[in-house]
Amino acid sequence: MIKETLKSISATLRDRVSHPGTLVILVGLYALLLADLYGFIATKEARVWQVLLTLIFIAGAPVLFFLFQAVIINSAREAQINWYRALIASCRLAVLTLPLVLIGWGIAYLLNRWQAHYPMPLPSAAPILKPGQPVPAIATHWPTAFFATARTLVYLVALPLLMISLWVDLGSASLISFLRTGAKPVCKTLGQTLARAFAFESVLIYALGLVVFGLIPYALLFVKVPLGGTWREVSVFTLRLALVFVFTLFGWVITLSTFARKSADLTSSAPTPAETSTPISKDDGGELSAV
Repeated sequence: MIKETLKSISATLRDRVSHPGTLVILVGLYALLLADLYGFIATKEARVWQVLLTLIFIAGAPVLFFLFQAVIINSAREAQINWYRALIASCRLAVLTLPLVLIGWGIAYLLNRWQAHYPMPLPSAAPILKPGQPVPAIATHWPTAFFATARTLVYLVALPLLMISLWVDLGSASLISFLRTGAKPVCKTLGQTLARAFAFESVLIYALGLVVFGLIPYALLFVKVPLGGTWREVSVFTLRLALVFVFTLFGWVITLSTFARKSADLTSSAPTPAETSTPISKDDGGELSAV
């Protein structure tokens, strides 16, 4: 299983490298998304035009984000970018993400209410130590450690895995036609998506990708290495930012592309209940009907 997963990731990497034009477009979309976020943070709301500019940045961020994800999935399946399908799919990805946002908000509310019953004890006055006397160890507050671990697993692992599975499994089909198939087929399809999201192979692909697009950029940004000289510090920091851009971009692209290719292989071999129960009409361009 591990060997097959590594082969899938390697095949996805080779496929991406063999299409440099698509990579250039993905780099441009990612740079636009970062520029939009930076513009939102950097713009001061003092004048009317600045308020309008801030609103434009707010509206542009989700549009660019979901378009970026849709282009990754579309290009991974078709080896090229179909902009019409990518635009339609980006709307579906936004609709599929909304329930997960509400679920995440609900989990955060419940965890906060639960944690309020286990407050950390107030720190006591530090004792006066004699020379050579060892510093006493600080006792671990296990409820705090438990809630921190729970939040990490939910928001860094469980919800992203579920979100990716929904994107690649349902992002290319008409959601209205899918819901019209009935409660039983919908629940069955969602159950299969949930099972694939937390299967060993999916968790392994995401874990390897998380190291590349998450842990390595974090270490590059926040692990400080003492260097002498201001210019050297500036040069190293600039290099760090460039490496963070590369690792986050390509780590996420390869991870999401691998999921998209695996889902396309499963769909081609075994159609979903939504496809077998109700035929989904196509438009003149061959695209599935919109949301």
